Amino acid sequence: MRKHFVCHINTRKFRACHSPPMYDRQIMADRLREARLKKAADMGVKLTQEDVAAATNVSRSHVANAEGAKTGISLDAAYALAQFYDVSLDYLTGLSIAPLQSPGGVFQNPEERTLIRSWRAMDEAERVALAIVIDRLGAKASPSDAA
Repeated sequence: MRKHFVCHINTRKFRACHSPPMYDRQIMADRLREARLKKAADMGVKLTQEDVAAATNVSRSHVANAEGAKTGISLDAAYALAQFYDVSLDYLTGLSIAPLQSPGGVFQNPEERTLIRSWRAMDEAERVALAIVIDRLGAKASPSDAA
């Protein structure tokens, strides 16, 4: 059964409306757990919620409650977990089926993923400096194009 709330429509009359769609905690809970288990398998270790909490600076109870769909999760905690698991926030909340979105849809290799993450983490001055380095390396690689 759909929950209703009262909304105002430019008059003094009120009517019942459908509530706006919200994210499904269970989707996020399932994806958080799957991401933890996948990361553990990739690392070849048992990765507990306590380990995740220590690595992300998110409390263990917050991690456990989010994985259990018992409570919502703060944006800061969701961001920290997404970064740790190497997935997008869209994926965690159910807005995407792909764990990590990329401009072209798929990264060609792990180095591309690392470069994109590094670029996104840079400030503007670092990006300008990197662009200068790339231009100089490109000029060395093809001297005929540099003229």
